[in-house]
Amino acid sequence: MTRAYSITTKELADRLRRHEDMPAELRTDAHLICNTPAAIDFNSPGAQGFGVKRTGLAIPGSIMLLISPACCGRNTAALSGEEHYGERFAYLNLDENDIVTGRHLTKIPAAVKAFAASRPQPPSVVLLCLTCVDALLGTDMERVCRKAEKAVNLPVRPCYMYALTRESVRPPMTAVRETIYGLLAPRKKCPTQANILGFFTPLDGKSELYALLHQAGLKKIGELARCQSYEEFQQLGAANFNLVLADEAMPAALALEKRLKIPAIRLQRLYETDKIARQYQALGNILGHTFADAAYRRQAEEAVHNFCSHWQAKLHIAIGSRVNANPFELALALVRAGLHVSEIFALPSAADSFYINRLAELSPTTCIYSNLEPTMLNYKEDASVNLTIGADACSYHPQAGQLPWNDTVQPFGYAAVTGLFAAMERVLQAKAAAPAKTRTAPTAKSPYEAAPAEAFDLSQLSPDIPAGLSLRLPPFATDTSGAASVFYPLHGMTVIVDAGGCAGNICGFDEPRWQENPEERHAKPRGTANSISAVFSAGLRDMDAIMGRDDRLVKKITQAAKQLPVAFAGLVGTPVPAVIATDFRALCRMIETSARIPAIAVRADGTHTYDRGASGAYTALLRRFDKNEPLPAEKSASARENCQPSLGVLGLTPLDFSPAAEKNLRRLLRQKKGTGSVCFFDKLADFRQASGLQELLVVSPSGLAAARRLQKKYPASITAVSTELPAEFITMTWEETIDETIAKTAQAAAKKSPAPLRILIVHQQVLANGLRHVLQERLPQAEILTGTFFLQDDELCADGDLAFRGERDFCAALHSQPFAIVLGDALLRRALPKDFAGTFIDLPHFAVSGHY
Repeated sequence: MTRAYSITTKELADRLRRHEDMPAELRTDAHLICNTPAAIDFNSPGAQGFGVKRTGLAIPGSIMLLISPACCGRNTAALSGEEHYGERFAYLNLDENDIVTGRHLTKIPAAVKAFAASRPQPPSVVLLCLTCVDALLGTDMERVCRKAEKAVNLPVRPCYMYALTRESVRPPMTAVRETIYGLLAPRKKCPTQANILGFFTPLDGKSELYALLHQAGLKKIGELARCQSYEEFQQLGAANFNLVLADEAMPAALALEKRLKIPAIRLQRLYETDKIARQYQALGNILGHTFADAAYRRQAEEAVHNFCSHWQAKLHIAIGSRVNANPFELALALVRAGLHVSEIFALPSAADSFYINRLAELSPTTCIYSNLEPTMLNYKEDASVNLTIGADACSYHPQAGQLPWNDTVQPFGYAAVTGLFAAMERVLQAKAAAPAKTRTAPTAKSPYEAAPAEAFDLSQLSPDIPAGLSLRLPPFATDTSGAASVFYPLHGMTVIVDAGGCAGNICGFDEPRWQENPEERHAKPRGTANSISAVFSAGLRDMDAIMGRDDRLVKKITQAAKQLPVAFAGLVGTPVPAVIATDFRALCRMIETSARIPAIAVRADGTHTYDRGASGAYTALLRRFDKNEPLPAEKSASARENCQPSLGVLGLTPLDFSPAAEKNLRRLLRQKKGTGSVCFFDKLADFRQASGLQELLVVSPSGLAAARRLQKKYPASITAVSTELPAEFITMTWEETIDETIAKTAQAAAKKSPAPLRILIVHQQVLANGLRHVLQERLPQAEILTGTFFLQDDELCADGDLAFRGERDFCAALHSQPFAIVLGDALLRRALPKDFAGTFIDLPHFAVSGHY
C-alpha cells in the first residue's frame, strides 16, 4: 500500500532553489482530485464556504437564478434551508434538449420575470448563475442579461460558476467579485470614507484596524457584509480608497480604481506581529499618518508569550488550509514563536516560497501534505499531534485538540493574533479537562418545518412560464448521485468525470455514508470486503474539455489504481462529458488496458433523477461482472446452499432509505431467509453470483431494470420478482406516523365530513406503495393515492396515482384535489398551495431534501 504523499519543508525548499517544478502531487492538474471531508471546500465551496452562489447574495436585496443541469444546483438545498438565503434562490433546470440546442437562453428573460414577480418585495438586482455547460457552449451571457433587464427593468448580472476555469487567470471567485463591485455607480467622493474589500462576511469588530483608521481621520468604513440596503451598498462608490484584504479581490479593486477613481491599497492578514507593525507603518506612510498601535501589539505579544511559556514543550501542531490565514505564514509565525508545527495540509503557491524557505531553516522536518492527492486516503494519523488548526486538519486528527479557526467573521491584525492564541488556550484547557471522545456522526434534521413566510402561490403561475423553472424547490438528487450511491460500497474507484463541483455535490450532500464515516479511509487488500471506497473528481479544466484529453484522465486513473487497492474503476458522467460527447466505451477500454482493472461507466448527465443513474449503475455492473460463474464442482449441494444467497435485494441506497430503515429491512429479511441467504448487491460478489439467485426483491424503482434483466437472463433459476416491501418493515419503521398521526387525523376528518378520507403519499414509488398497502388495511374506506417526482412504472401504478414533473405540478394537484392528508418530505411544504387545508406529515426522503 502506498503511504500518503508528503514532502518536508527542507525538501521542497531545496527543490525550489534548484528551479525544479512543483511536485506533481502538489499540482491539481496532475492527478485525480481526492474527495475527503478535508477537501470538501475545494470540491464544493457552495456547500461549505463562500462559493459563487452565496457570494452573489451578499448584495443586499439580490436574488439569484441558477441556470444549470439539476446536479449543479443540488447542494443549494443546504443553503435554501437557511433563513438568510432560503427565499432568494430560484432554478432554471436544463434538460438534454436545452444543453444540445441552447434553447434555455430564450427562456431566461421570462424566468427572470416570473422569479422577480414571485418576490414579496422587488429585488435590487437579479444574478444569473451559470455553470460549466454555458462555459463550453460559449454563451454570451452579457447579451442575455441585457434582454432580461428589459423584461424586469432591474439590473441583471451574470455570475460564472465555471469550475472548469478554477485555476485560470480569472477564476470564478475573482470574477464574481468583479460582478458585484461592477454594480457600483459613480458617487461624489467622501474624503473620510474607506472601504474594506476581500471578504463576504464582516471583519471581526475587535480588530484594531477600525480604531487605527479612525485615528487617521476616517469616519466611515464601508464593508459589503455590513450593508443593510442596496442604497448603503451603492454608498461604497463614494470611498476615498479601498483596503484590499484578499488577493482574489484585487482585480475588482483595480477595476474600481480605473472606473471610479478609487485607489486600492493591499493589506495582508498576518500572524507575525513584527510584520503586522511594518504593514501598518507602510499604510501610515501612504495616508500621511503615524499609527499609535503599540498597545495593540503589546497585547498580542503578551498573549503569544503567555501561551508559549506554558505549552511550548508540549505541543505538536497540524495546520490545515481551511483556516482564516495563509497556512504557511501561520506556520512560520508559530514556529518563530517557539512552537512545533508537525504538518501542514495545504497546496503551496509561488507566493508562498518565502515562507517555505524560512520554514526550511527553522523547522526543516515539517511535512506538507495535499488534501487533494489520491494517496491521502492512506493517511495515517500522527499520534504526536495534539493541536490542530483548520477544519481540514481537525478531520485528520479527531483525538487532538481541535480549533477550526474558520468562522465566517474574519479576524485581522493584532486582534487576530490575540484571538488565535486565546482560542488555542481554550481548546487545550478543554481538552485537558474532558475525557477522550469518539467522534459520532451528526444527526441530519430537516430545516423545512414549515412553508416559507409570504409564500408565492405556485398555483397562480401563468401557464406560459418556462418549463424547468423552479421557484420554491431546489433540485433533487440527480443521476450522477444515484450512480455514485450504487458504486460507493463496492470498494472500487468512483471517478466523477467533472471539473470538481459535481463530485462535491455528491460527497458533500448526497452520500451520507461518506459524511458519516470520515475515518474509514485506510485500505485493505484489493477486492476484499474491507477495502477502500474512494470517490474522485477527474479535475477537468477548460482545455481538457475543449481538446478532449482522454489520455490524461486515463493516466490519472492508472496512477491512482497503482497507489490504492481498488477493485474496479466506475466512471460517472456529468454535464461536461455530455456536452463534449465523451466516448465512455473507448475510455473504459483504455483504462482496462493501462490500469489493468475492470472499468465501467454510467452515462449520467446531471439532468435526470437519481433513480435513473442508480438504475444505469446496476445495469452496468451486471453487464460487466455477471458472468454466470459456476461454483466449484467440489462443493456439495448443502455447501452450495450455505454459500449462495437465494434472495437478492435491489435498489437499497441511502437516497431512499434512512440508516434506521435500512437496518430494519436487512434484519427482517435475514430473519425470514436466514443469515447468508440474502444479498443486497453491496459487494461485487453479489453481481458475480447473481445467476444463483432464486428470488429478487426490488425496494425502489432504481432496481427494476436490473431485476428484469436478471429474470430474463436466468428464467429457470429466478422464479419470482417482487416489489412488495414487507408490511412488518413498514410498520416497524413508520409505526408512530401510522398509528398516531394518521389515525388521529383520520378520526378528526371523519367527524367533519362523511366523505371518504383522501390521502396522498409522495415518495419513491415502491415505498409509497408499501405504505399505501399498510394504511389501506387500517383505513379500508380511505382513498389513498401515491405521487412521485421520480421514476414511475406503469405496472406498479394504481388508478389515480400522480406523477409530478416539478413543483408546479405538485402544487396544482393539491390545489385541484382536496387531500385531507399528504405525506412527503418536509421540503415539499415550500410548494404547498396557499389554500391547502389538509394535514402535511413529514415522510423524509433523502433524495429530495438531503435530510432523514
